[in-house]
Order: sequence, then structure tokens, then C-alpha cells
Amino acid sequence: MQRLLDFLYQQREIGVFLGLEILSAWLLINYNNRYNAAFLNSSNDVAASLTQTSNEVSNYFELSEINQQLMLENEQLQEQLRMLRSEQSSFLDTVEQYQVIGAKVINNTFERSANFVTISAGKKDSVAVGMGVISSFGVVGQVKSVTNNFATIYSLLHPKLLVSSKVKRTDTKCTIQWDQETYDRASLKYIPRHIKLKEGDSIVTSGFNSVFPENILVGIVDELNLEEHMTFYEAKVKLATDFTSLYHVFVIKDLLKEEKDSLQVQ
Repeated sequence: MQRLLDFLYQQREIGVFLGLEILSAWLLINYNNRYNAAFLNSSNDVAASLTQTSNEVSNYFELSEINQQLMLENEQLQEQLRMLRSEQSSFLDTVEQYQVIGAKVINNTFERSANFVTISAGKKDSVAVGMGVISSFGVVGQVKSVTNNFATIYSLLHPKLLVSSKVKRTDTKCTIQWDQETYDRASLKYIPRHIKLKEGDSIVTSGFNSVFPENILVGIVDELNLEEHMTFYEAKVKLATDFTSLYHVFVIKDLLKEEKDSLQVQ
């Protein structure tokens, strides 16, 4: 400590000189309009340059994440294509029944007790209330409201949304409903106790309504419980769609919906 004090004392002339220089610059900038304007312009240029650099770095990493997501989505789509082609039902018939409308996610919540997704497609894109929405990984939700250019979706992370589903391995019909606990899991309901449900079973859409085509992945069973007094299993499904990194979705329009609805009304 004494050495530091001795050093500062020895350099006192330089310290006084620097202090006077800083004071002079401050007085010049504050009391001379021309120098004041020049200083402000220079500082603004520096701040803008730093902000631009920061934004460019941020955008670079965001683009990298989005590109990675698109690569994963492409792989998933290829896998779903192979699965559809391998099934007994005609792939072409499935394609002809549905129109797929791509959209970008512009707002998405997943941490609330009732969550919604807003997308960049609306009436002008033929999006309508009640249509199903999926990602390339699985079910996302159902259209709640529509304007000309946008649509709001009941997320699968919304307790009011019930998804008609089935256990793919056994073809057992069931329902998926979010239990408001975590953003990556939902409850699997109405699986009778005589069904041999297993962890790892795939839960897919049943196709029993005009919302989703059949066999769209909802999630994978990763927790189940069946006690002697229970009529149905208590089970949890890990959702196929990651709602924390949702960038692109597909709205599903059933081209035969009106025809099917007209029969059900009769």
C-alpha cells in the first residue's frame, strides 16, 4: 500500500496534467456548441456501431438455431413420408384430402396456465377457425380465431384443447389433454386397464374428426400407473413438439370437411 502511495506521489504532476486535460475537454464540449455537436455525433456513431454489431451477432446465432430446426424438421418430414408410404392406406388419398398451409410463428407462449400461438397466416391464406395445426414433429394445436393476415391457435398446452388420439401399437382410442404441469408433457386419458399399455408407446391422432389427419404424432408414453381400483390408466405423454423452439407450423385444411359434417347433421 505504501509503495502505491509513493508511486502516485511521484507521478502527481502527470496526474494533475491529465486531470486538467479532462476538465478542459469537458468544458470545451459543454460550453461550445460546435464541439458539443461533434462529440454527440461521434458518440452516437459509436453507439450505433456497437448496437449494429451486437444485433448482427445475435441474428447470426438465431439464424443458426433456425437452420438447425429446419434441418431437424426436414428429417422428420422425410421419416413421416416413409411411414405413410409403408402403411396399407393410400398415401395419395391422404394427400388429396388435405391442404397444408405453411406459416411462421410470430408469438408463442408455453409458460402460462393457458397458452396460445400466433401465426402469420389468416383468411387470405384459407385458414379458418377449427383447423388443426401441426409442426414437422407433431401436433401443435387448433385454430381459435382468424383475421385477414393472422391466426391465433389454442396451443396443445391449453387445458381446453382435447385431442382425439390412439395408441399406435394397439389402435386403442384415447384423449390427450394438457394438465398444466410442464410444457413438455400432457395427460393420456381413457385407456382401459385391459390394454397392455407400455412406456415408449407412440400416441398418434385418431383421424376421428376433421381437425387432424390420422397418425400425426402427439407424443410418447413415458410414465404410467395402474392400481387395482382403477378403471383407466394414469399416464403421461412426452409431447413430440418442442414448444420452446417453435418457428414454423402447418395448418391442415380438410377438403372433405363440409361433406362429412353434412352427413353428421343428418
